[in-house]
Amino acid sequence: MPIKPENRDRYPANWSTEIRPAILKRAGDRCERCKAKNGHVICREMSGATYMVDDGYVFSSENGDCLGRARVTDYPAGRYITVVLTIAHLDHQPESCDPNNLRAWCQRCHLAYDKDHHAVTRRATIAARRASGDLFQEAG
Repeated sequence: MPIKPENRDRYPANWSTEIRPAILKRAGDRCERCKAKNGHVICREMSGATYMVDDGYVFSSENGDCLGRARVTDYPAGRYITVVLTIAHLDHQPESCDPNNLRAWCQRCHLAYDKDHHAVTRRATIAARRASGDLFQEAG
């Protein structure tokens, strides 16, 4: 996932030149969860539980285990996507760049991991907006 402009200063200067490439290398340029290859086009099943690669092999989206082979016409295709690896901070702190705190994950796996954290920050943002009110609203 791209770094939001307001968070860019929270990342070390060597993030894109040393840290990110080292994590991708450690992962073998594959998602460390579902094992999907970076930059490859895959077909995700409608439920998201599996994905198929171009030679017909089907893999688990949870752990990357090969589940066998299927014909494209027999696979419950959802949509084709290009795998883009992102680097996840397990503690959600961009300043914390210890390799043990970082994972190379595809966007699906990264978003699944961050789901609860995003819900908490979304609620906090909504509460803060409500608390500040509309500064331009006339007092009535």
